[in-house]
Amino acid sequence: MIEYKQNERGILLDIGRKFWPKEKIATLIQLMDMYGFNTLQLHFSEDMGFRIESRKYPEIVSQKHLTQDEVREIIELAKKKQISVIPDLDTPGHLNQVLKHYPEFALKKRTEQQELKPDIWALDITNEQAINFLFDLYDEYAALFSESRYFHIGADEFIDFSRVEDYPQLLENAKQRFGEEASGLEVYVDYVNRLVAFMKQKGKISRIWNDGFYRLDRTSLVDLTTEVEVSYWTRWDKQMASIETWLEKGYNVLNFNDNYFYFVLGEAAGYTYPTAEKVAKWETNLFASDQIVNPALKEQMIGTYLSVWADRPQELSCDELLAKLQPVMQVLQEKLKR
Repeated sequence: MIEYKQNERGILLDIGRKFWPKEKIATLIQLMDMYGFNTLQLHFSEDMGFRIESRKYPEIVSQKHLTQDEVREIIELAKKKQISVIPDLDTPGHLNQVLKHYPEFALKKRTEQQELKPDIWALDITNEQAINFLFDLYDEYAALFSESRYFHIGADEFIDFSRVEDYPQLLENAKQRFGEEASGLEVYVDYVNRLVAFMKQKGKISRIWNDGFYRLDRTSLVDLTTEVEVSYWTRWDKQMASIETWLEKGYNVLNFNDNYFYFVLGEAAGYTYPTAEKVAKWETNLFASDQIVNPALKEQMIGTYLSVWADRPQELSCDELLAKLQPVMQVLQEKLKR
């Protein structure tokens, strides 16, 4: 098993929405080696696609995808460059590509007409059969990425966390299991805790995104396990927990600052492409929404990531994207040397 450096310098690559051939990922690995990056996070499942072969559930895989043998070749190439590869399968949200084949496993949402209809974005985490199906998928990819110490399990943007009442299954299930004071989020936190424990049995440390936990507007009677690491990407909603909250609770965090490090294809969702000039103004203790962390807590800040998201996958070719990334990677390399 690869041991990770304390200060991870990572690239997240969204191959779920945009297919990246093995050869283009190999080019990215060469650039990562050139600019001192040591971790590649492959985000391979998204609303628009599922891009790594599944031998258990081939029906969910997009037409354009990497075979498992190609993934092994990528891992071996990265290893030669002292670069670790982390798998990223995001649940219980972001599951359109999977749930369109299994709509019976989708959570139901109340519409404006007060009807309950399946939301194929989100897994019905009140359904044990649905949970077992997803855990079986995680089992397959934990084996494929056997050398990875980490597995990113997502857990972001599952529902509109400020409107849990639109998902009566969650609220009813939470009250049945955790008492009348339950808010509905308990089922979500419990799902994540179970998945973290499952992945631990597979020898993996789980990582999650920050936006759904310790919120100011909703409380959970179930606490998130401390056996997880946190990719802190945003606080666009002030109801989200601050970076200080996570650090005070003792979590290790990775800096995915979306204000500086989110390269979103097509500049969707209000983002603009990162530039060398902008990244040059960033400091290593600066997190999303201009949150500055006391450098004394640096032992809990274990890495920094540049993220490539393919919201509009056709906007740039792989080669065009790689060309735009290089000056940003070069400046970030200099920043992270300090």
